[in-house]
Amino acid sequence: MLKKMLEQFGIDEKRLMLEWVSASEGDRFASIVNNMTEQVRALGPLNWNQGGKHG
Repeated sequence: MLKKMLEQFGIDEKRLMLEWVSASEGDRFASIVNNMTEQVRALGPLNWNQGGKHG
């Protein structure tokens, strides 16, 4: 449902990641955050002030 809402606002669903991580999984958490950061950087800025579909 959230991904559909993002689409309505013109936000690429690749900018959202939901992942369950236990407090004892520090290495896994760091890996997930690093991977997501790389993915969002690759998508580039949202460019909210421009018309049309956003990334």
